[in-house]
Amino acid sequence: MVLRITILILLVTSALTPGARVEFVGLRSFTSETLLEAVAGRMDYIRKREATDSRADDAAYLVESYLRTHGLPDAVILGQRISDDKIRLTIEEGLSQFLGSIKVIGFDDVQAIQDQFQATFPETVKRRAFEAKFIEEGLERVRDLLHTDGYWEGIVTAVQETRQANGEIPFTLKIQKGPLFTLDTPNLESRVKPSAALKKMASEAKGETATAENIISLRRNITEDYRRQGYPDISLTMLKETKGKKLLLNFLITPGNKYLVRSFQTTGLNKTKPANIRDRFTKLIGENFDEELANQEIQKLLSTGAFSSVRLEKTEINDTELDLTLHLKEAKARGYSVALGYGSIEGYTLGLRYFDRNPWGSLSNLSAVAEITSLGGLGAISLSNPFFLDQDLRLANRAFLINRNFDNYDKLEGGIGSELTWKWGENYSSTVGLTMSQTSINTPIPKELAGSRNYMVSRLGLQQLFDRRNNSALPSDGWFARLNTSLGLSDGDNTIGFFEVESQISYYQTLSENSSYALGLRGGFISPASENQNLPIDLRKFLGGANTIRSFPELKMGSSFNGNALGGTEWWIANAEYMYNLAGPFKALVFIDAAGLDSEVELAAGLGVRINLPVGPIRLEYGRSLSQNSGEPGGAFHFAIGTTF
Repeated sequence: MVLRITILILLVTSALTPGARVEFVGLRSFTSETLLEAVAGRMDYIRKREATDSRADDAAYLVESYLRTHGLPDAVILGQRISDDKIRLTIEEGLSQFLGSIKVIGFDDVQAIQDQFQATFPETVKRRAFEAKFIEEGLERVRDLLHTDGYWEGIVTAVQETRQANGEIPFTLKIQKGPLFTLDTPNLESRVKPSAALKKMASEAKGETATAENIISLRRNITEDYRRQGYPDISLTMLKETKGKKLLLNFLITPGNKYLVRSFQTTGLNKTKPANIRDRFTKLIGENFDEELANQEIQKLLSTGAFSSVRLEKTEINDTELDLTLHLKEAKARGYSVALGYGSIEGYTLGLRYFDRNPWGSLSNLSAVAEITSLGGLGAISLSNPFFLDQDLRLANRAFLINRNFDNYDKLEGGIGSELTWKWGENYSSTVGLTMSQTSINTPIPKELAGSRNYMVSRLGLQQLFDRRNNSALPSDGWFARLNTSLGLSDGDNTIGFFEVESQISYYQTLSENSSYALGLRGGFISPASENQNLPIDLRKFLGGANTIRSFPELKMGSSFNGNALGGTEWWIANAEYMYNLAGPFKALVFIDAAGLDSEVELAAGLGVRINLPVGPIRLEYGRSLSQNSGEPGGAFHFAIGTTF
């Protein structure tokens, strides 16, 4: 009993006794909080216990070791036990040595050089500590950067300047880039002969700039080619040799074992019908195992949203065959989302969406949307199948009802539509679509100018898209081109056949870490079968606004009747934008817009601010007219979400 009471007293006393407080005297280059955080671990152990002389010495050693490697190489620390709950560390910092400014001579991308050189120096709270031993490592990183850009004989020297009063040591980096190297025809050495396609690819690499991007592309193409031949465990060794201004790459290829796929099975499916998975992978059975093809199929399954994880297990059989097991974990398929927003065209927007990413276990996507905006309402339901006919064909069916109250007319439209999309390679896709809708128009514009008030439209269209952008939501490099053609029939007071063409090409280029530009050109026409036929107003093109010419309010450019825009049948838009990074996701924008609608041409220039978010940019812009005519606005403000073009 006495023993139990003694243990209890000791435990209570230990719990009530506070740990040692550590105070600093003479600390100037760091705050006590950041220093204690930097040496956490052993220091936390000391601070949670009673202060002793040995623990004071331990604390002094920890802090001294840290300071000497983080800008204070001559620091001396004296540790003292002041009381049972207090340790005092007296610091003599000595001369501080921190990495100062870095001047770059001989290379345009100054920021990239600075980042590479300073990355090897230990980072403190606001500055980097200087240690001479890191200079050569920093120079090596800069040389690697030159190699990345194709300068394989670049010379980099570092000139250390005089230490400044604040302890910072500036540097000047002198760079002699040397010649820009191109690739010679790479050598492919392997016990398994390279395919004809791989040999052709290697020969076509000759003359390309010897950048890291092109070299990585070569390695990837070699690996993918051998995996397609059934060698999933291929490994590469790459040797480099310079000859004049050419870089010769020698690839030593070790293919590994070749496997045939013997069987395929799935695990983890509860809702999804197994046949929907097996049908995607049965083409692998009896063939050489193609890991690239298998990975592509896995990515397609993940893109449906029906699965949170997909993992392929490969079991070797007699070093010649593989049994494949696909382990799947189904995601939560059903859900709701609410959206609240504002834009120049729609005004305030409130939307509610229901979705099911795997209805009936079919891997289809069901979506129902209800939306109310300042212009009216929208209701739509869609069902899309990403693997129509067990092929890489996406079939989307849609029914919709939309009400819009524009300044010049109101409309109520309901209809149905179907689209079939297929991809031709990584960047090119085609879509065939058929839509039918009934539209009712209410407008103060006379019928002879606005066309039919009630009519049905049937339209058969083809869209072709070639997309080489690095990011579809926030493009900064690359380009894409789009061509839409369609045949339609408007059946109202008169039956009007029409042919419509709409095209677009956009280009994006990064100039430096802080600047980029974008160029866009769009145009098209809608032509009735007979010249004397008047198309309904809702089929015409309207320009003006955040996504066309920004000196006009939304849809206000062109001829009008009593201030109500009439739209046009022939149009074009040209946009040029220059962007500069301000801080974080914030960018400043300068732009020039030009547009033509039928016979009218307008020109505008303006400024803006953008906030880049993962879903796209938020834009606040003002466009000023450079071709203002009587009765036209001098400029307009716009708030929008998404890219201009």
